[in-house]
Amino acid sequence: MIGEILGNRYKIIRELGTGGMAWVYLAKDLKNHQDVAVKVMYPQYSDDVSYVQRFTREAKLAIQLSSPHIVKVLNYGSDRDIHYLVMENVAGEDLKSVLQRRGPLPYQEVLGIAAQVARALHHANEHGIVHRDIKPENLMITPDGTVKVLDFGIARARTLPSITQSGFIGSPYYISPEQAMGETVDIRSDIYSLGIVMYEMLSGKLPFDASSPWSIISQHIANQPPVLALSETDLPRPVEELVNKALSKDPTDRFQTPAELLTAIEAVMGGRELPRISLPPTPRSRQVRELLLKSLYERAIEAMHAERWPRAVNLFNQVLKIEPAYRDTAQKLAYAGLHARLSALYLAARRAMEAERWQEAVDELSEIVSVELEYRDAADLLSSAALSLAAHRAAEAAARLYDQAIACCDAGEWDAAVVCLEEVRRLNPTHRDARERLALARREARRARSSLRRLVVRMRSWLGETG
Repeated sequence: MIGEILGNRYKIIRELGTGGMAWVYLAKDLKNHQDVAVKVMYPQYSDDVSYVQRFTREAKLAIQLSSPHIVKVLNYGSDRDIHYLVMENVAGEDLKSVLQRRGPLPYQEVLGIAAQVARALHHANEHGIVHRDIKPENLMITPDGTVKVLDFGIARARTLPSITQSGFIGSPYYISPEQAMGETVDIRSDIYSLGIVMYEMLSGKLPFDASSPWSIISQHIANQPPVLALSETDLPRPVEELVNKALSKDPTDRFQTPAELLTAIEAVMGGRELPRISLPPTPRSRQVRELLLKSLYERAIEAMHAERWPRAVNLFNQVLKIEPAYRDTAQKLAYAGLHARLSALYLAARRAMEAERWQEAVDELSEIVSVELEYRDAADLLSSAALSLAAHRAAEAAARLYDQAIACCDAGEWDAAVVCLEEVRRLNPTHRDARERLALARREARRARSSLRRLVVRMRSWLGETG
């Protein structure tokens, strides 16, 4: 796209990078004569009406945000089926690159970065916006040390992170347990993701890592992060307590708002103790304790049998909070977490199919069958959704070609019109008007060629007589 102009205003200069849904370009705003960053959606999303609608809706929300810690969304639009988002061009380096170059950061610097992200999340929360994809790649560090959060307006355009042919959309490394299970998320999900980022900045590694996205997601749901205290550095205990609270499995155990998190960060930076995390009271009597554990465990098993997976996950987590080694709770929790996500994906896929959002349905069902091929009727639904998606795309392509053919007819370009209409007929044999238009275009094309041949014959005859 280098050199192209979008919306008669933004001239593409060079590519800056790629993301989960879009290419990123440096562009020149020909109206204001300023450099901007332009995100252009990949064709597989631009062709899907549901993605475009969500993209547009969230872009409208993102334009409302105005914070020194959020990359400003300036404009959005479409040009010849190309959908794009215009943002301020921020000089600097993303946090992922900083960590790759420097390794673990001093805790003072980590707290400073987290505080700036918390301010961005606080501003977004005041507008009712949840980011849903906080990760180092979406945090820009400017030369003066200012942190700016990217991708408000794109991250929410996704429903659930999905495995598609292009890979994992969103990052499983930073996803909150409730988001992984398909539950409704709020700003506390972003706080969890920021907790993962803080852990990575402090230790130089991720708390949960594995060879497959599903294994990572399972750890987010069921496992506690490894101890953060580092042998080579003097990490104050309140710092680790702060990160652990942000990483609580249950959202009610985390900081409830970015403002609350920011207050805690400022307290730790000021050398003060973090208020103790309140835990459920432990019964004094061993017998009462055992009865409580047994009751929670049995209720969790009942929830599993009833396929109420999020409830089962919550109950198993309560068991582990009281007794980390109780029976086979950890294994049951992992199983329940897996099926909570499968169930959420399946429900999302069925809803997408009912709304004829075929690309979304294919994404969700592909993720299901990649892990559990025999899950319900997911394989059959995937085949059906894939066929419907192909038919939908063929119909859209036919509609675009038909419009192009009409333009060719109006311009008297009959041969080009014939080519377009023949392709329309191939893509959509039942197209209502293509057959009649094709017959007309063929007649006019033959007539034009005949007229041209007569003109050539006359010209040759005239040249022979005057030769």
